[in-house]
Amino acid sequence: MRYWHSISGAFGNALFVLAVFALWGAVSAFGILDPFLFPGPVDVLQRLWGLFSSGEIFGDLLSTLVKIAVALSIGSLLGLLLGLLISKWDYLYNAVSPVLDFFRSVPATALFPLFLLIFGVGDSTNTALAVWICAIYLSLHVSKGLRNTREIAIITAKSLKKTELETFLHVRLREALPMIFVGLRTAVSLTVVVIIVTEMFVGTKSGMGKALIDAAYVYDIPKLYAGITIVGIMGYLLNYLVIKMEERVVHWNKYIS
Repeated sequence: MRYWHSISGAFGNALFVLAVFALWGAVSAFGILDPFLFPGPVDVLQRLWGLFSSGEIFGDLLSTLVKIAVALSIGSLLGLLLGLLISKWDYLYNAVSPVLDFFRSVPATALFPLFLLIFGVGDSTNTALAVWICAIYLSLHVSKGLRNTREIAIITAKSLKKTELETFLHVRLREALPMIFVGLRTAVSLTVVVIIVTEMFVGTKSGMGKALIDAAYVYDIPKLYAGITIVGIMGYLLNYLVIKMEERVVHWNKYIS
């Protein structure tokens, strides 16, 4: 049954993609929108193929992926440590969580000038900003997840004479994992957005964001659409990886309702 659902889901997704391409082609063919600013799917796919066959896009794509990997690695580690720290003591959580909520409410792009002053012009600035955003979002979900452990579960662990470490690993962390993965998915999405957007600013040497803004400057519209497609696929695949990781790690959660 599960196999059949997977097949039908994939078939439905394929039909939807084909329908989008058909609508896109019709809009372009009938000239409903300006063909210069809204090229047809064939033109975009040809430009997309040319970017990869010539190797033109590989440098920018690799640069962006490296920044995302670095930002997620460092940001996730800091977020986990900070979330674990502030979840342990009530007074620390009550003091720090409002500050984290405040910074979470500040748009990442509004902080870019500040990070530019601190880290200077270059790729280190957007990576540092992405680390900051990732750590903020993940730490809040980690701390809230660990603090929302059911009291009955803790009492049961104590009655079974479990140690503090065993209680943390098998009770607190286990129950916090669904919320932690929600935070991780949010952090991954925002990290991709922050990296791409800040790559469009002055001083960035390479990256998909720079490729997009450069294409816009010279009115290479097919390349612009091809770049947007690459960024969309990249973000989708990263989110898909997190979902699959969650299914393997939090495999019991789907049975709880």
